[in-house]
Order: sequence, then structure tokens, then C-alpha cells
Amino acid sequence: MPRQSGSFSADSADLIRFTEAALFHGTSRRNARKILREGFRDWSWTAQTPLHKYKAERGIARWMHGGRYGRGTYVTCNWRSALYFGPVLFRVELQSGTRIVRLDPPPDGKVLDSLRREFGREILTGSPWKVMPKNKRLTLDEAIQLARHHVASWQGMPWGDPRGQRHERRMLDLRKILVRYGIHGWGEPSDLAGIVIFATDRIRVREVVLSLPTEDLWRGCRNPDLRQGVFASLDTLTAACRSATNRGAANTLRWVEESNRQLRTVFYQ
Repeated sequence: MPRQSGSFSADSADLIRFTEAALFHGTSRRNARKILREGFRDWSWTAQTPLHKYKAERGIARWMHGGRYGRGTYVTCNWRSALYFGPVLFRVELQSGTRIVRLDPPPDGKVLDSLRREFGREILTGSPWKVMPKNKRLTLDEAIQLARHHVASWQGMPWGDPRGQRHERRMLDLRKILVRYGIHGWGEPSDLAGIVIFATDRIRVREVVLSLPTEDLWRGCRNPDLRQGVFASLDTLTAACRSATNRGAANTLRWVEESNRQLRTVFYQ
């Protein structure tokens, strides 16, 4: 008989609940304009390979947006981390009911021990589809704990280690299983890697917080040790952007204000 998946019974800490917490997304000015026009997409292709160039010529190209936890749209509770990826900072929001799994807690050893007793040690290193009999499947809780096991193992190994690459592949196998359970994303809320949203229809821009008008400001934001002066807080950085007098700063500020007017119009429709 197949194993029954049951309902989600894991501890509530397994799922990130976003209520009052602000979420940010950093990107380039070019991509920011596309996002405002078209919304977030599954930015999973590049136009570098012949196949993708062929598709790009026919109007079906997408934009690349990948990271540590696989393809999708990355968000974070840390505005500094978001600005590392581009000079435009969006405040974003998720649809009510969006389910995101935390990857930062350690895996539950009891769950891993139970899986090992049932399927052997290979369940901790191999693909679940190859290790488990075809008439059995992981429960949601088991998939979460295995994903955390692979994340912790992968991050604890030197860069380029084949064992780490194997754990990375297994982590992405678990992502496919979690998607089938209705999970919309996973990650670490305040880590540089952030949270990746698999289902991009669950996320939208709420506000353009700022667009950095100078290269010096962006370089300062990419320096995690620089937290003085204009980099002391998001408020001081925003004020610095509004008071910038370099050529183009006024146009940048107008773009931010006009974008927010359009967002408010759409939001309150």
C-alpha cells in the first residue's frame, strides 16, 4: 500500500508567515521597468545559448533570475541584501495564503532517522524517485526535513566539492516535491540568499522605495561593513537619494514618483 501523505502537521516554524514584515526585491533599472510593465516572471532563461537566442528572436525569451535556491523571484526582509543585486529597491507583497518553507532551521533528526530505517542511507544522498519504491512517496514534513538536510550539507562543504554539488541536485529534487504539495517558495528570510518565490503570480510590487542615483551609493550598499552616514538606515539612504544633485538624479526621482503614482492607481482599483 502507498504511504499516506496526510495533512501538513509540521511545526508552524516550518512555514514563514508574512504579516507585518516588509519584503524587498533589488534589481537593475532595466529590469525594474520590465517588472513594472509586465509583473514578475519566471526569469529562468538566458539568451546566451543558440536555443535561447532562437526563442528570443520569436518573442518568447525570458529574463534570467537565479540564485542559491534555484530559479524564481528572490525577495528578502533585509533591504541591504536586496540592494546588493541592483540599484532599484522594490517593496513587494505576497498574496494571502502564500506558503513558504524555511530552510534555515536544522533538519529534524528523528524524521531523518525514520527515513533511513525505512529506505536505507541512500535516502539521504540519492534522488527520492530512485531510492523509494514507486508505490511510496514522501510526506510533506519528510520532504521539508530532507530539503533542510541537503541545504545544510551543501553549505557546509567547500566550493566545488562534488559531494556538495550532489546535495545541491538533491535539494532541487525536493523542491519539485514541495511544489506538488502547494508550497510557493522557500529560503531564509534575512540571509543574503533570501527567499525564492517559485510561483511568480503570488508576488507583486507594492512600492518603488528608491532608485540609487549614483554609482558611489550603490557601491556603498554592496559593502556590508559600511553602515555609517547615509548607509546607516533605509530612511537616511532614501533621504540621500532625494537630495542628490548629480546629473540625472532629478530624472531618477521623477521616475520613482511617477512609478509609485501608477502603482497606487493599480493597487486601489
